[in-house]
Amino acid sequence: MKTKTVILMLSSAILISTGIASAQFYKSVDEQGNIVYSDTPTPGAEQLKPPPISTVDSLPKPEPSTDTEAKPGEETGEEAEKKPPTRYTKFSIVSPQNEATIWDNNGSVPVSLLLEPPLDTENGHSVWVYVDGKAFVRKSQSMVQPLSGIDRGAHKIRAEIRDEKRKTLKRTNNITVHMKRASAIPRGGP
Repeated sequence: MKTKTVILMLSSAILISTGIASAQFYKSVDEQGNIVYSDTPTPGAEQLKPPPISTVDSLPKPEPSTDTEAKPGEETGEEAEKKPPTRYTKFSIVSPQNEATIWDNNGSVPVSLLLEPPLDTENGHSVWVYVDGKAFVRKSQSMVQPLSGIDRGAHKIRAEIRDEKRKTLKRTNNITVHMKRASAIPRGGP
């Protein structure tokens, strides 16, 4: 131990033991018959002696292990880093179907994805969804993406799985959807 630590511990022990040794405790009974404990004497109070302080020695600090061999079920830091990245075998847009026509005045398109094996979030993988080449959804972990605000017309949608460095690991085929919205122009012209 360092000298400062030893001095601090000894000083603390002396102060604590002196404070307890000089502390006096009293037991008395009040007018209602209740037992009262106090550090202030009252008429007819009995002085109590506190029990000795019990102490327990601390356990020695374990030395850092220099053993590089892993126990069964454990991995060393190097082995954890050497895990191969997840290789996705299937990734596709299940809904909407290619060339679907969607009628929605809010421009909402719910996109459902199929991914096998499941998304590896432990290694920072995430889902990105693109509409007409622009990222609409970034770093999601959900396989259902509710897109909204899609304008009228034909739009190409695709999804990608990316790692924490934004490297594309797997990509779906593009699908085309046709967004239809009610017209703001009354029938028969203005």
